[in-house]
Amino acid sequence: MTFSRKGRTALLGAGAIAVVALGFAASYRATASDHAGTTETVRKPGIDLSDLHIFPGSDPKNVVLAMSVRPLIPAGQGTPDKFSFDTDVLYQFKIDNTGDNIEDLVIQARFEGTGAEQKVFISGPVKPSRIGTTTVFEKSDTARGQINQTFAPTPGMKVFTGPREDPFFIDLEQLGNILPDRLVPPGLKPPVPASQANVPQATSWRPPGQARDFLANFNVLAIVVELPKARLGGNTIRVWETTSVAGAVR
Repeated sequence: MTFSRKGRTALLGAGAIAVVALGFAASYRATASDHAGTTETVRKPGIDLSDLHIFPGSDPKNVVLAMSVRPLIPAGQGTPDKFSFDTDVLYQFKIDNTGDNIEDLVIQARFEGTGAEQKVFISGPVKPSRIGTTTVFEKSDTARGQINQTFAPTPGMKVFTGPREDPFFIDLEQLGNILPDRLVPPGLKPPVPASQANVPQATSWRPPGQARDFLANFNVLAIVVELPKARLGGNTIRVWETTSVAGAVR
């Protein structure tokens, strides 16, 4: 089955490549996270990427890659029986270990079924047979997992998929005060006359301790992979994440 990328790539949030030295003298280029940022992701929330995190593993020789998708799951509903991964979507970590910003390796996840019994299939890290915006699901590892349970698709590698609290922090109310012409949820913009609707009501973020975490009561679906650094190749890697939707190549 062939998959074509939809929406956008989220890279340490949205729009930048994570450049990581595997010894963790790391450098990053990143921008903010994104939640329901386009009409397309609102219509098909399973493709909506929010955050990418990279950090040391439980073993010093390991690295952890964590992808957040399907944001804005309401409080009390972050359970597999209520929200599961889109079976029509291929989720990928793409890894460049040669510095040319082209994926040399991919780690892919696909899902079957729904609810608490949903199954996950993992492929990689493996050299992709196609690169760019059209891709295929490479041969999966023999072991399959289940949502909300940790499993080992290959020796030395651990994978978890399932709901987690949204790790991103944003004071969206204050963002609406600073940039009132931006799309923010109804009711967050200050009650001002229509003539002042697009006039900034603030020029900076609230100080620490006063900021309000708009996402505090929301959850995401997470794909978390821990594996030996050596399996990603090189001392410095570039990592990004993509979602692709099944469809014929044109």
